[in-house]
Amino acid sequence: MKLLDTTFLIHYWGGREATKTHLEAHEDAEFITTTLNLKEIAVGLSLQGNLDRHQLLSTFEWVEIVPFQIDHAVVAGELEAALQRDDAINQDKINALAGDLLIAAVAKDTGATVATENVTDFELFDGVSVEGY
Repeated sequence: MKLLDTTFLIHYWGGREATKTHLEAHEDAEFITTTLNLKEIAVGLSLQGNLDRHQLLSTFEWVEIVPFQIDHAVVAGELEAALQRDDAINQDKINALAGDLLIAAVAKDTGATVATENVTDFELFDGVSVEGY
């Protein structure tokens, strides 16, 4: 199972060849994303004055959209606590990772590998599988 991060979804929307190649290389995989990733895309589209709910949902109708749930919140709490214990990671970095932390929790809870351009950020989350594209 592959959890498509916001960077992947944005690049797919924009027609980037790397996303097409990645999907073809993993054609037997189940693809998921989260409501949080869609929120991030909605922010960008809204800032551009181009937010169209129907277009957003229809563009990604082939991806299972996983809503953030209580179990994900518990996993996110564990992941953030591990970051808080790491003296090499300061609070500003943890705050900057807030969205990725929630997405990583969904990936960890579902056993999905995160497909993202932000590999180094997701590698900070213990037990979360990540791959670039």
